[in-house]
Amino acid sequence: MKIGIAVTCTVCHLTKKPYGRSAALEMSNSLCDPDCSGYFEAPYPGDLWPGETEEDFGYPISNHATREM
Repeated sequence: MKIGIAVTCTVCHLTKKPYGRSAALEMSNSLCDPDCSGYFEAPYPGDLWPGETEEDFGYPISNHATREM
């Protein structure tokens, strides 16, 4: 099983939010998102929030920004 980990953008130096996921308005200013030119560069954003498991998410995920539990 995989668990999400935080990855940092090399352009803006913020933590990348998971691909296609929404963030609370209070958090959105402190996360890198697709508007940043570094969002789609390595290290790539994953599908899970840090600490969220593949089982919690309930859908197939990529290997980006994850580690094995």
